[in-house]
Amino acid sequence: MRLALAVLAFAAVMAAVNARADIVRATTVNFTPYYGDSLEGGGVITALARAAFAERGHEFEVKFQPWRRALAKGRAGAYDAVHAAYWAADRERDFYFSKPFYSIEVGLMAHKDLGLSRFTPLEDLKPYLIGYNAGWAYGEKFENADYLQKDPANNQTINVRKFFAGRVDIVAVARSIFRYEAARIEGADLSEVTFIEPPLKIGRLHMMFPKVNENAEKLRDDFDAGLKAIREKGIYAEIIDRYGF
Repeated sequence: MRLALAVLAFAAVMAAVNARADIVRATTVNFTPYYGDSLEGGGVITALARAAFAERGHEFEVKFQPWRRALAKGRAGAYDAVHAAYWAADRERDFYFSKPFYSIEVGLMAHKDLGLSRFTPLEDLKPYLIGYNAGWAYGEKFENADYLQKDPANNQTINVRKFFAGRVDIVAVARSIFRYEAARIEGADLSEVTFIEPPLKIGRLHMMFPKVNENAEKLRDDFDAGLKAIREKGIYAEIIDRYGF
């Protein structure tokens, strides 16, 4: 009898372990309106990821926290994945990247009275103070442009608010996010803003899997296979439509 109970207990423990193994635990930053803890279901990008993982039998959970902390903990393997991030050369050393599953245009916005409409090249922007999000990927040209005056912020909300408060001349951020954040600031007037051409980059979002985790490549392959499946089944398009993107 004791042996039978011991076997049942062991089986229960193993079942619990296997159940936990089916949960992909990810981390990222609040990146509204695309993903964040204040958005329905974590936002449209989180819904896409959840559907892709579900195709391969995984549940998907996300912990939202400041970006530099999320990236550091991801690198250390504290999470199974870093949710929805841009490719960057320094990140590829530490992470396996999924196939891209959404694209966002990242650019520069300037106060209209500066008279700026485009830059060719980036050196044209030397006289101006540019707000940006610390630790985010903007493309190598901007990131390596040490001759520019750059003022870091911890997130896009602070970045955009500093812009409308007149503390920076230009802000570097995804254009759709700029509009979203501006709509939440009393008195913010988009008619007094110029969207400078060309964009800094077309940012493609990937799921990043820490190389220090033994199952990282398998989870990446599962995600890519699930992503392919939800595209073929029309689930991807349904989610995009449901969220109004």
